[in-house]
Amino acid sequence: MEYHEAKLLATAAKEAQWPATEYPEIVFAGRSNAGKSTLINALVNRKNLAYSGKTPGKTRLLNFFLVDDRVIFTDAPGYGYAAGNTSSAAEFGKLIDPYFAKRRQLKGMVLVLDARREPNEDDIMMAEYGRAAKLSVIAACTKADKLSRNVLINNMKKSAAALGISYTSMVPCASLKKEGMDRLWDMLNKIIEDHTA
Repeated sequence: MEYHEAKLLATAAKEAQWPATEYPEIVFAGRSNAGKSTLINALVNRKNLAYSGKTPGKTRLLNFFLVDDRVIFTDAPGYGYAAGNTSSAAEFGKLIDPYFAKRRQLKGMVLVLDARREPNEDDIMMAEYGRAAKLSVIAACTKADKLSRNVLINNMKKSAAALGISYTSMVPCASLKKEGMDRLWDMLNKIIEDHTA
């Protein structure tokens, strides 16, 4: 697994704190317990670049990571922790809505899903967000090693249909074993190259 140069560029609670760069950006979004931070760490072959807490949903900020001086990975807060908490849901919206609406260098989204679970309303809404913002949407299905191949394929097909995205945009991943990272990088590189050519 290739080592990637990566560093935290900015942590933002509001638009004024977004970093001023021209690099293409790819946002990582997913439920609080889907393994988003672990996936980012696996992609850059680092143990603790992105914070992965014991309590899901602790990240309430946008974290911008510069990777290989060519792309920014934006770690969005996990959603789902706001269930039954309207103030948390409102905070999430205030943070994420302007980012999707105004960030012109935002080119792609990695929607992080737990391969064992069906997409819920939040996942479907996030995929719609990505499409509305004209982003290339990739679904990273984490914890894929916990399922048999047949069950995994079946779950991914159901998830693709629920999200309204192509099955070829689904990538089975096992972050701790670094499985699926090369294929995910191939897809990310295509997004990066399309916007830097």
